[in-house]
Parts: sequence; C-alpha cells; structure tokens
Amino acid sequence: MTKLARGFQLAILFIGMSSMAFGTTVFADNFDDGDVSDWTKFSNFGGTTNITVRGDTFVSPGYSLYTYLAAPPTGSALTVEASHGFTAPSAGDYTLTLWAMSSPCSGCTISYDVIIDGIRLDRKQQTSAFEYRTIYLPNLASGAHTLTLGMFTTLAINGVFSASFDDVSIVTGTPEPSSAILLLSGLGVLGAAIRRRV
Repeated sequence: MTKLARGFQLAILFIGMSSMAFGTTVFADNFDDGDVSDWTKFSNFGGTTNITVRGDTFVSPGYSLYTYLAAPPTGSALTVEASHGFTAPSAGDYTLTLWAMSSPCSGCTISYDVIIDGIRLDRKQQTSAFEYRTIYLPNLASGAHTLTLGMFTTLAINGVFSASFDDVSIVTGTPEPSSAILLLSGLGVLGAAIRRRV
C-alpha cells in the first residue's frame, strides 16, 4: 500500500471518528426545498407578517427562512416567530447550530431570536451578514420539544423588519475538543502523505 493510499485511509478514519463525536441529528432544515409549510407562524403584530423563504440571502445554496413584518401600523416589542417541533429520543445534552442575521434599522433595533420550549436562548442584532451560532442544550428531557426562530423589533415605524435563518440542526451530545483534533490530525496525515508523494 502506498503512503498516499495509507494517508487517505487514516484521514477518512479520523474524519469519521470526528463526525461520530457530534452525535445523531434529531432535527435539520436547510430550507433549500423552498418549503416552510411545516413551520408555524406566531406574531403579536396586527399588520402584515409572514414566514417564508428567500432566495437572495442564504448560506447554503437555495433558500433561507425569512421572518418579517411590514409597518405601519407602529408598535414596540414586536415579534414574528416560526416554530417547529422536534423529538429528543432520550434525556441528555444536545447541540443546536444555525446561521442567523437581522436586518438593519435606523432609529430602532431588530434582533433575531432563538427559543426552545418558550425559553429564549439568544437574542442578538447581527445586520452585516449571517453569523454561525452554536447553542448548547444541556439536560434536555426526552420527548417532544419546540424550536422557535424569529424576529424581534422595537420602535417599528415604517419599513420591513426581518430576521433570516439557515442550515438549522440539532444533534445529540455536545461537540468535544477531541473532534477538532481528530479532524485536523486526519487532514495533516493526508497533507503529509501528499507532500511525500510529490
């Protein structure tokens, strides 16, 4: 067996072990099918609101989830939320990862919200680009749960107020430091084998 072939084998082994450390996926939606009919909308705003997809702003090619309201009428502490159920197969630690951003606003605030079972885990203004978020869900009970993603704004006067989300995933367990080490080790072995080959 050549050193290059051996390097490939080791890299695949290490990468496979790294993937296993992250656990089993219990929920995932990248919105690339363009369908959010399985998500439920809630809003405390009396005007135009929607949860839909948009194809002009996304992380993975296709679409992202788009939650928005159009004002006037005006109001404060307004939300538009999209909710989806998921099942935790057993009690334990889970990890939620996603990309999120909120639209810019002059004279007001627009934030994205991340909520599990009615408990807000994250609220942040992020207006320049999508940012990657990792949120740990320790000691999650087994059974049915609800993930809610949405937009929160204050002092909405005129315009469209929105937040977008992409590549949402919930997996069992929490990423271990060894995962990154294994992945880098595998890639390092592969790189070394290629250098020796050339």
